Amino acid sequence: MKFKINWPERVLPEHFKAALVIGFVLCVWNYGLDVLMFWLRMPTAATVFNDLAVGALGAGLSLFYMSSVRTNQIYLRAKERMILTSELNDHVRTALTAIRHAASFEDTVKRIQEVDEAIEQIDRVLLELVPTVGSADAPRSLGTPSPKPHSLGTRKTG
Repeated sequence: MKFKINWPERVLPEHFKAALVIGFVLCVWNYGLDVLMFWLRMPTAATVFNDLAVGALGAGLSLFYMSSVRTNQIYLRAKERMILTSELNDHVRTALTAIRHAASFEDTVKRIQEVDEAIEQIDRVLLELVPTVGSADAPRSLGTPSPKPHSLGTRKTG
């Protein structure tokens, strides 16, 4: 029968196995130091419990370290997704504004041309921006102005 323990999400089974290995290595290393102290005729009393305590402490610390690294990785991935969403929102909003502006043209050819340009802008943004999701520390659209369609002109607010 196999027992399953419900660990928190931040603690993976691989982390637990690695923590056990690190704890075992620390325990053996500390035991070796105890043997060396015995050969040097230094007084050692009940060092086995000391070895187990050092091993448990090392395993606990390594488990804490690995789970905090994983939590940090999850945070960084979420940050990358937020940056990508912000950039896509800015660029797609600009293209949709151009489409809305194109709807006001009476000339059908010009209207279709403006809509096609906006669709091409969306395609270009998706092809250029999505593959570079991990390369930006902050949304590029906030630092530099995004390219606006030439027919958009200035927007009046009011």
